[in-house]
Amino acid sequence: MLIIFLHSCSKDSESSVTINSNTVNNESISVNLSSENSTSNSSISDSSEIKNSNCDGYDYDSRPQPISSDETHRYYQFSWQSDPKICVNIYEPSLLNGRDEKLKASINWLKINLPNIIPVNVFFIDQFNASEEAKLQHDTDFCNLVRESNEVNNCIDENKSSWGERSYGGGVYARYLHKGADLMIYDDAFVQNEGEDAGLIYLAHEYFHTFQTSHMYYFEEKNLFGIRKKDDEENIPVPYLPIWIGEGGANFASLTLMAKQNLDFDHYRQAMRFLNQARRAMEGSDSSFSLKNFESENTRINDEYYAYDGGFMAHVYLWNLNKDNFKKLMVDYYTIFAEKYKLNPTGAWKDAFEETFGIKLDDFYKDFDLFMKKDVDSQIAIIKSSNEWIDASWD
Repeated sequence: MLIIFLHSCSKDSESSVTINSNTVNNESISVNLSSENSTSNSSISDSSEIKNSNCDGYDYDSRPQPISSDETHRYYQFSWQSDPKICVNIYEPSLLNGRDEKLKASINWLKINLPNIIPVNVFFIDQFNASEEAKLQHDTDFCNLVRESNEVNNCIDENKSSWGERSYGGGVYARYLHKGADLMIYDDAFVQNEGEDAGLIYLAHEYFHTFQTSHMYYFEEKNLFGIRKKDDEENIPVPYLPIWIGEGGANFASLTLMAKQNLDFDHYRQAMRFLNQARRAMEGSDSSFSLKNFESENTRINDEYYAYDGGFMAHVYLWNLNKDNFKKLMVDYYTIFAEKYKLNPTGAWKDAFEETFGIKLDDFYKDFDLFMKKDVDSQIAIIKSSNEWIDASWD
């Protein structure tokens, strides 16, 4: 069974986004990003490559014809590959008290410092206080991305009752790969006891999901995107990725992406929070408790999601084994994924893991599970210092 969780406990069946038309007092902004790739610790306020744009359409309304195919895949070259843009769609900015500017500056920094290979459509709205007209426009845009034109009205009807209960999401499915990835975030992300900057961790988390999923279709040597024929036939939306890698990886990436932006945010404290949440999930567990159980299960245990927090600690554990694993966790694992999926669709994620980290998966599970049963001081000892998070590089 194919299961991938790229949304934080969302009640939405799918998260998606489309480029917004300028109606109902919405603001639509295109983030124009330079090709500079620097992972320096700089303030997001210095990232000012933003310009106004109508942001009023996709390069493709439907998937173009493939330029080639073989026995397993159809391959595509998209017009946006040389310069994949970010489109930030803001609904009723008067409700956002300037937080839309904070979001735009941060997404600009993310794009420059961890460049994506696919356009990203960001949608930002106050889901509690926005007008019904703005919500309708948001969902119209949302559905125009994920559905065919004859399905848009049904999609809007399916989603309209979930306002006020929506969580953040990001990623891309094969059926709308040609239009770009989505990133859904709501203003309640910024209502944090630790300040508005703390809300940007959700933006970084979801941005990394767009990075993860877009690479699942990208063949580096060919410089082409490939979609498996059988996935199209069986309506498989995205290649399988275990929850602990998908969500744990996004938690891990979000922390270092936050650390480098010079924000009012204690990333080391957040790392400790992830550890404590993982430990709470394990309270009262027996010897059968294992990270392996969270490949396709996102069970909430003791009010915590181990797939997220145990997954985060699995990434920290791998980084601690070898400093070179940091880049492998952030980039290398995903850049070989499409090739592995072509060769072995059911085991691609495992094959990519074992090749990337040089560890048999079963051995990793055994060693990590034993580590997570150790005392808290032993676990704290492998969490890197603040400066190590800041200085770590994926170049």
